[in-house]
Amino acid sequence: MQSISALFGLAKQTAKGTIATNPTFSHGLIGGTPLTVDPSQAALDATAAKRAQYNVYRDGVKNSAGPNAFAYKGSLGLYLLGALGADTVTGTSPYVHTYSTGDLPYLTAFLKGLDSTIEAVKDCKVDELSIKWDGRKLLEINAKMMGTNFSYPATFVPTTAEEGTESFMIPVGGTFQLDPIGASLASFAIVGGEITIKNNLELIEPSASIEATDVTEGVQEMELKLSIVVDDLALFRKYVTGSGAGTAATAAVPYGSVSLGFKENQAGAATLAVTGSKIAFATSLPDAQPKGGPVQLELAGIPVMPAGGTAPLVFALSNTTTSY
Repeated sequence: MQSISALFGLAKQTAKGTIATNPTFSHGLIGGTPLTVDPSQAALDATAAKRAQYNVYRDGVKNSAGPNAFAYKGSLGLYLLGALGADTVTGTSPYVHTYSTGDLPYLTAFLKGLDSTIEAVKDCKVDELSIKWDGRKLLEINAKMMGTNFSYPATFVPTTAEEGTESFMIPVGGTFQLDPIGASLASFAIVGGEITIKNNLELIEPSASIEATDVTEGVQEMELKLSIVVDDLALFRKYVTGSGAGTAATAAVPYGSVSLGFKENQAGAATLAVTGSKIAFATSLPDAQPKGGPVQLELAGIPVMPAGGTAPLVFALSNTTTSY
């Protein structure tokens, strides 16, 4: 077997319990454990005729998926739908997919290439999705999913195969703006960041089944981390005092806003915009460095739902996919 041959596939199911026949998208991996099948079993403790254990009992099998991949323009939309729940489509060629908080869809996660078989986990929901970038490097996604049943499907014929393509998203040529205490966006030298969506999933594990029979979602949480090279400590002062001219710490939480824009590689037409208008930012004074160098602030934000909003952070992906 050759580990470099592994391909991950993802498809939206027509209904709970109905495994997708084939992936809608397939792509390569840069890490992570694409599928996990985890039986829980242990030796039974009971008195016996001999000083030994006589039995082992399996009381459950948990199935999940955890692909780590580049953010390809097509499959990225399905991951966002899986993490957020609702997609409103506008425009034609390109189509703009604007995601909002809603009920999560059921997905089938596929794995092909580690040997001659194809593996899958059905009824997956996205427990956590992170999108991160470092400097000018490609956007990466890391998805954590929980599912119900593991199986060996007969086919792996994706509608769109993204492995080997150039259609991934990058920060070069994008826009990076924020305001830590308001909506007056300004550009900053952001050199990396990470956006995380969490859905706090729980498995439904009835006594009659060795595997879970459903996955339910809890509260949706979002996190935003930004690394910023700064010319002064105005961002820190605004965060602590609530004002650019403040002189004392404020008891009120100041809410800020952000607008991040990414583009498709090789001058492609796809774009990803991430915006938020009610974000509680936090940061701390930077460390002194004996060898010197630029001062960098690590900004952490908690996005929450604004009045009349559709999601704490709004993701708008423009690409050639008509619908998910």
